[in-house]
Amino acid sequence: MTLRNSAVALSFALSLFAIGPTKAAGQTPQPANAGAILSQLNTAVSGGQAIQQVQLTGTATWNAGGLLDSGTASLTASTNGSSQLQLTLAASGQRTETQTGTGSSADCQWAGADGVANEVAVGNCWKPSLWFFPALSLQPSALPTYLGVVDLGSGAVGSGPNLYRHLQCQLGFANIPSALATSVAAQSVSDLGLDPETLLPAVLSYSILPDSGPPTPIAIEIHYSNYQTVNGVQIPFLIQRYVNGSLQLSIAVASAQIG
Repeated sequence: MTLRNSAVALSFALSLFAIGPTKAAGQTPQPANAGAILSQLNTAVSGGQAIQQVQLTGTATWNAGGLLDSGTASLTASTNGSSQLQLTLAASGQRTETQTGTGSSADCQWAGADGVANEVAVGNCWKPSLWFFPALSLQPSALPTYLGVVDLGSGAVGSGPNLYRHLQCQLGFANIPSALATSVAAQSVSDLGLDPETLLPAVLSYSILPDSGPPTPIAIEIHYSNYQTVNGVQIPFLIQRYVNGSLQLSIAVASAQIG
C-alpha cells in the first residue's frame, strides 16, 4: 500500500504500524540542538559506529483477546526502514508484521496463522522509527531528510511518571499533495524517552486507530530494558509492548546479530 491509497481494514488492530500522541501534558520543552542529542544517542548505543541492520531472536509471551500464549520471536530490520516481526506461538501459530520502509511508498502488512497477507491501514503505516530498536532509525549518518526530530528536553513520555530526555519524531514529505502531507505529519508523531543518565532508549509512545467503529485512539507504549553489549552495540534484551496500559507482547532476546 502506498501513501496515496485510501485506508483499508486493520484486522490486526494491535499491530505496531502506527504512531501517535504529541508531547505530554504539562511538559515544558527546553530548546536544544536535536542533532547534538542524536549524536549522543548514537554514541551511547554503538560508540558512534554505523549500524546497517539488526536481527534479534528470543522467546515471546503474547497476551491479547484473553489469549495467553508463548513461543519464539524473530525480529529483523535495516536502515532503509524495512522490518519484520515473526512470532511462532504454541497455541495460535505464526504471526508476522512487515514494513518495507518509511518513505512515500512504504508498504505494511500483517499475517496470521493462515499465512494470508493483510494490508495495514495506510495511516497506521506512518511511523518514523523502528519500534523494537528505534536507535537504528535515528543514526545521524543515515537520517532521512523526511524524518524530523525535535528535542523537548526533560519530561514524561507515555503513561508513567518517570522523566526522560524527550525526543519527538515526525514525518514530512514535500513530494505529495499538501492535504496528504498534513495528514502524514499529524499521524506520524511519536515520542521517544531516553534514559537521562545513559541516553539509551527507554520508552516509545504513540497511538493507532481501530479497524472498525469509532476512531478512538489506542495507546501503544514500547519499553526497553536489560541492555547488553553485542559487538559494541547496546541491545535491549527485554522489549515489552503495552496496549492501552496492558502488557500485550513481551520479548526476551536471547541473541543478536549486528551488521
